[in-house]
Amino acid sequence: MTQTRGLHTVNPVAGTPATAPGARLTLSVPRWYTADRSHSAIRRANQRAPAMPPASRHPFRITALLLCALLVAVLLLATALTLFWPTVHLRSSLADLASDRLGVPVTIDGDAQVRLWPRPALRINDVSLDDGSLAAGRISLRWLPLLRGQFVPASVYLDTPVLNLVRDENGVLNIDPRDDDATPAQTAAVFDLHIRQGTLHWHDQARDQRASVTALYLSLPALRWRRARDGDHPLSRLNLSAEARAETLHYNTLALADISLGLSVRDGALRSSDWQMSFLDSAGTAEADMDFSSSPASWALALQFDALQAAALPEAWLPGDGATGSAALTLSLTSQGNETDAILRHLDGAIRLSGRDMVLHGMDLDQELARFQRTQRFSLVDAGAFIFAGPIGLAATKGSEFARLLDRADGDTRITHLLSDWTVEDGVAHARDVAMATERNRIALRADLDLSARSIQDAAVAVINQDGCAVIQQRIRGSFDAPDIDEPAIVDALLGAPLALLQRGLDALSIKREDCDSFYNGEVSPPADD
Repeated sequence: MTQTRGLHTVNPVAGTPATAPGARLTLSVPRWYTADRSHSAIRRANQRAPAMPPASRHPFRITALLLCALLVAVLLLATALTLFWPTVHLRSSLADLASDRLGVPVTIDGDAQVRLWPRPALRINDVSLDDGSLAAGRISLRWLPLLRGQFVPASVYLDTPVLNLVRDENGVLNIDPRDDDATPAQTAAVFDLHIRQGTLHWHDQARDQRASVTALYLSLPALRWRRARDGDHPLSRLNLSAEARAETLHYNTLALADISLGLSVRDGALRSSDWQMSFLDSAGTAEADMDFSSSPASWALALQFDALQAAALPEAWLPGDGATGSAALTLSLTSQGNETDAILRHLDGAIRLSGRDMVLHGMDLDQELARFQRTQRFSLVDAGAFIFAGPIGLAATKGSEFARLLDRADGDTRITHLLSDWTVEDGVAHARDVAMATERNRIALRADLDLSARSIQDAAVAVINQDGCAVIQQRIRGSFDAPDIDEPAIVDALLGAPLALLQRGLDALSIKREDCDSFYNGEVSPPADD
């Protein structure tokens, strides 16, 4: 039997190491020996190594303590500034800053507060300026720019702002927040903008045009804008996504209500496809595209109303007892340009208004036409401007003899079919198919209207018979505001027509082929024979 001692294998009989050929040498170290050697080595290593400070064994402890101390210092500083910053001095400083940026005097009549935690912010109340006011506002600022002495907003909240914008006859705006000496980098801005219950008024003195928006709610997260390069449109570097709604939008006598829309702008290219609004008590939809990155800017607008209510026409458009019935409106227009005149000059598209079974209250148009030869109480041009609601607009009847006639006449006019179909090419509107039929007569309009120059190149309104020949015709030309109107031209057949025939309607009047002035050949059919 072989025993193991130390590092050798010993034969228990001979007492000599086993050296037999092929024998395997087995090394065995006692456990007490290895354990003692290991602990000794560790002790010697610790004695040779320099002593380690206790704190270095926890490297994050000092960092955490420093952060806590910094946090406490910031909180104390924020509390001190909030409590001891003079409110009067803060109001004065903020008012001076706003006046410098807007170019108009600004005063803060209410409280002004500063807050540094969790983000620096300014709160102001009862702000007034020459052309507007603000009930309350809050501006959150970014930390790093503030440490460099720069006011860079992170978010802006405006409560009940009112702003009046006026462009004078020289085209100068009363408020111009842009800094002409600033570089594009200095005018870069990325922030959130939120408006509650806003009101905006616009007045173009040169054109005597007014617009207003009331009860505006606007949410603009991550609004990003950089000042445009020289020669580019001011909005060419705008980026945003927005949700907006407003109670009313007025443009001169035009009024929209219950407006809501979403839009997105990427590098000056705007897209909106979900407009909802109400006009003349009819719900409508619209979509728009505007690209300010190109020069000139491009525009596209399409809208649709299925049931415009004649009863909702404003008094300025339709005096007297008004009208009843509904009509559908579709519009699709494109253009390009940076100013209104240029946009009108390049306008292209189509406008179509159509309705059936409408009633005009306060006047019997058929009766007036039956005795037209004897009385000539009103102008066909006035009637045409009211009836067809084309680019001339219903407002063209304001102050006309036709408008005054509606105030004093009796009876009603039933309009069986109304159609106003226009094409627009290079800013000129052409009457493609514009006519209406009553129970006894048809009236049609031909016109070419220069929208940019606000002039009537050539227009005529006519009462036509069943063959489309003009029985009574009246021409008009000149400016929209002061047109030249010819006297009505009456065919000879009308002069000798008996009263009984006229009572049946001028549509039944026969005209010789050689005397026929072919005036109309469109969708509106002649009145049905009784």
